[in-house]
Amino acid sequence: MSDDQVYDLFVERISNVSHANGVFRITLGVNDSPDEVRPVTRLMVPANQLGPILQGIANAAKNIGEQIQPRVNVDLEGQDVDTVSEKGAKSTAPKKKSSASSKSKNK
Repeated sequence: MSDDQVYDLFVERISNVSHANGVFRITLGVNDSPDEVRPVTRLMVPANQLGPILQGIANAAKNIGEQIQPRVNVDLEGQDVDTVSEKGAKSTAPKKKSSASSKSKNK
């Protein structure tokens, strides 16, 4: 087996975070039931690297969101809805005319 092999692990929740000796230990898990999380793996991050790692994940998620948002808007054209929830369910609110100020983005 090669040393550079990457393993994929599916996680749904952070079940615990602790810090000792300059290392954050982030235990990630999956939902076994609505009230129970089963630990799957522990991510160990040097304390001085936690901020940059979290910022990198946040930036990547923002960039991906910006890339897929135009596709979501195109998919909704012609439909009698104006938003899509986080789970992808369309709202039943009628379309509203938007003003120019509501279309501007803060960058």
